[in-house]
Amino acid sequence: MLRRFSFALRPGWVLFHLFVAAAVVTMILLGRWQLRVSEDKHFSIQNFGYAIQWWLFSAFALFVWWRALRDASRRRAGAPDEVDATSAEPERGPDEPVAYRRYVMPTAAKSDDPVLSAYNDYLARLNAQDAEETT
Repeated sequence: MLRRFSFALRPGWVLFHLFVAAAVVTMILLGRWQLRVSEDKHFSIQNFGYAIQWWLFSAFALFVWWRALRDASRRRAGAPDEVDATSAEPERGPDEPVAYRRYVMPTAAKSDDPVLSAYNDYLARLNAQDAEETT
């Protein structure tokens, strides 16, 4: 388990750990201060809400820190991510739509409108000219 997170002892990561620790301690102290202000104002609900808010911010900072460590350790271990849409799908040809996060963009249906067809033909010609210029 410790070998998995040995990368976290590098200087950049240590600075990240120290920053998160300082931010969490600061937010906890700010929450305690807001709670004291709330008590001084005979339990002001506004200040009590701010106290809860500061503690939730500190919990969120710890959550982000944990996720960053976990994701970095998985990347270094070479393990696939939890959701990998490309690994479960077969090979595609160049004209087939590519699923991005399991959403396939719908293809345009053929239209009987002559103006729309002329415009699409114009765009196709421009695309072909652009492709010729880049090669």
